[in-house]
Amino acid sequence: MEAVVFLNVDIGAEDRIIEELAAIPEVKAVYFVYGPYDIVVKIDAPDIERIRTIVRDKVRKIEGIRSTTTLVVAKSHVKATPPHS
Repeated sequence: MEAVVFLNVDIGAEDRIIEELAAIPEVKAVYFVYGPYDIVVKIDAPDIERIRTIVRDKVRKIEGIRSTTTLVVAKSHVKATPPHS
């Protein structure tokens, strides 16, 4: 099961927060983005309860995260991409 978590974080804390998020085993990708959110995180876990636990007990406890919005993926299609040159 996958979830995407959108984060708003304190200014200047982005790099540290990205490193802390990347250290969580269930976090499969972390993106620094421009727009209404600062960081987007992809989580892969066996079930919704584990996603809830990861967001509640790991992600939200990282200092400097001001808010989270979690979307549980209902269906996905990942397109294979050619290697970058």
